Amino acid sequence: MSAQAFRVRYAAYSLDLLLLSPLLALAAWRPALRAVAAHAELQRAAEAAIERAFMEGHFALFSLAAALREDAVFREALATGTAGIAAGVLGALLAAVAVSALWFIGFEASPWQASPGKRAFGLRVVGADGGRVALPRLLLRFLAAAPSWLLLHLGHALVLFRADGRAFHDLVAGTRVEGGHWPRWAGLWLGLQGLAVCALLSWGGWVFLRAVFVLGL
Repeated sequence: MSAQAFRVRYAAYSLDLLLLSPLLALAAWRPALRAVAAHAELQRAAEAAIERAFMEGHFALFSLAAALREDAVFREALATGTAGIAAGVLGALLAAVAVSALWFIGFEASPWQASPGKRAFGLRVVGADGGRVALPRLLLRFLAAAPSWLLLHLGHALVLFRADGRAFHDLVAGTRVEGGHWPRWAGLWLGLQGLAVCALLSWGGWVFLRAVFVLGL
């Protein structure tokens, strides 16, 4: 597969993420709020425990740590808060995965045979024989993409080295992506992404330099 074809696949995928992001935010909003509330409650409990330790004369670091370990109220708050944060984060993650599955599987099972991002670039998900893909196979394709995400998209990078342009999840599900064109606005879309990455890196570098400067003082 050529680098140009890979660029089309990436641009389509990134466009899907942009269109999908508001739905992901809505789906993850409530569980994320629960995680934030649990964290705030845990922080208040920690502040109260530290204040109690100070009142008992535990000012040294190791003495303070020992006092917190022996504080039954704080230990209970720590267990409850940690569980609340974990539940909120897990709930937000599962909600995001569910919405993503509905988006990609639903659109690829439709007559479009493509998510909106793929359709904008003239791509279609087809079976090995070039026909429509059954719903269970599309579900398998979606699930098989998870290892690629977790391994820094190494599975997706397979399309650069295979003549048929199939990624890891295509090989698992027996599918392939065909078609593809480069609209006039696509270069602007990738350019905006590049500017966003540069801005993010610049901000991160500025924060790092400020931290080094403050610590250096």
